[in-house]
Amino acid sequence: MMMRASVFALLLLVPVHAARAACAVDDITSAGITGFQEAVISVGDLDAANETWQQVGGFEVVCDGPADAALASYWNLPEDTPIHEVVLRKGAADRFVRLVQIYGLEQDQIRSSGMPWDHGGYFDLYVYVDDVDAVFNQLRARGWQGYNDPVHYTLDPFDIDEAIMRGPNGEALCLMQRNAPPYDQAEAGSQSGWGWPFNTALIVADYDANAAFFADLLGWTVHLSGRSTTPAPGFNPTGIPANLASTAARKFAAYAPSETDRNGSIQILMAEGLTGRDFTPRTDPPNLGVLATRVPVDDVDALAAKVAAAGYPIATPVTELTVPPYGPVKMMTLKAPNGARIDFFEQL
Repeated sequence: MMMRASVFALLLLVPVHAARAACAVDDITSAGITGFQEAVISVGDLDAANETWQQVGGFEVVCDGPADAALASYWNLPEDTPIHEVVLRKGAADRFVRLVQIYGLEQDQIRSSGMPWDHGGYFDLYVYVDDVDAVFNQLRARGWQGYNDPVHYTLDPFDIDEAIMRGPNGEALCLMQRNAPPYDQAEAGSQSGWGWPFNTALIVADYDANAAFFADLLGWTVHLSGRSTTPAPGFNPTGIPANLASTAARKFAAYAPSETDRNGSIQILMAEGLTGRDFTPRTDPPNLGVLATRVPVDDVDALAAKVAAAGYPIATPVTELTVPPYGPVKMMTLKAPNGARIDFFEQL
């Protein structure tokens, strides 16, 4: 009774958000979606994060309200923990960003003051922008910081202007102005602000273990891979010192479940010769930053059986939840070897 009384007192202190009674859309399907359909970001100030994604990113709110009460238990939090979430969408794409605020619990940033050579969890979300300088300055005016000012580089066949910005919760966005080859800005949602996240990067210490997780355990296809250095003078978006960037290689591979569609891909990165901190122990809720990606599957029970047969640990077993805007789902969570949480869900 003491715990319930304290939680009730906490509820009285939870800010009241301008919530919609229900989702603005009720016909969302995951059919045809490959890779992750959404990114979940744990924030300390939901209103401020929501304002940034709307006013700078150009996103629209489709759901705003309390999360399913079962989510706290799913995240291994006290069952009465209040959680408020806002689901945002860019254009008509059925891909989302979910901002969640978890109340009443002590929180750390998952990647506190994290640098691009520190491993563990999600490093950044890749988004296309039409004007990287404009978005960079708008985010900086809101307290975000870059690892470097926007940098121009080429990585055959790409010609890119790029900046990586870190937000107040430790979340990071890779702002990519792709000059060539051309892409459909309208489809990507980048004609204003930034587009929906099409890729995310995991910084890893054990490259082979993480590659095996995606390629062998999940059976995903590698769409882009290589090993690169930065041409002299070595200036780069990650802020790696120029002399090291031009000599120490970065090894990378991007994976997606489809052989033809790499949207929603997850990329592993390792900076050879650079040793950083390990954020793997911080990757669970209620901590702040990019908390998870969510990947739709046709049969989550079959995936769980496959993973169990391979002897790989399941972080959270298959559970039924209501997750707006999808409605009732069955969901299971795996952790990549670097600790990044991936939710696999099946719409019911």
